[in-house]
Amino acid sequence: MKLAATPQKQLEALIAAARPLNGDFFRSVAWRYFHPDAVISGEGTRLAGGRFVPVGVKAVYASFDEETALREVTARKKALGGHAQMDIKEYPRLTYVITVMTRRSVDLAASLPSELAAIVRHCLQSREYSASQKLAEIWIRQGIDAVVFPSATGAGRNVVIYLANAGAAGVTIRNRDEILTVLRSARGRRNRRER
Repeated sequence: MKLAATPQKQLEALIAAARPLNGDFFRSVAWRYFHPDAVISGEGTRLAGGRFVPVGVKAVYASFDEETALREVTARKKALGGHAQMDIKEYPRLTYVITVMTRRSVDLAASLPSELAAIVRHCLQSREYSASQKLAEIWIRQGIDAVVFPSATGAGRNVVIYLANAGAAGVTIRNRDEILTVLRSARGRRNRRER
């Protein structure tokens, strides 16, 4: 993406001021992605890309609160299918708490200079992701491992973590072992009933 001189300088300043982002965040997934490792694999973005994620990049999206995570799911369904109601095949759903530990994150939800803020607004309002993906290519090359951005639903904040930059410990599932124990137990009960 070729930025004009002023927003380019503003973006460079934002990248130079990158800070760690550490905490717990929320991610809602459909039943077919229940395995904790699938939740944080980044395979979906690698294949399809997304807002602030170019195709080919493994990344994990999460929200600062569970309500925003659920609103994001329904907003995506509306954008893709014209209505916010999820197909019945998307249920049951599970909301995971993921722990994020990054070294260099930028915050697009913070107060930004007007030129850069206008570009970010365009990226959030557009159904086309190419502009946001071109921005992402810039900061991924600069070693940014996470980007906080306002939810396109109008309330709340999200984060996207670039797995190659964040490293193996950058995104983990809270209570992964306990979740796997419960999932194995449920599978065992189902297998016994089917015999």
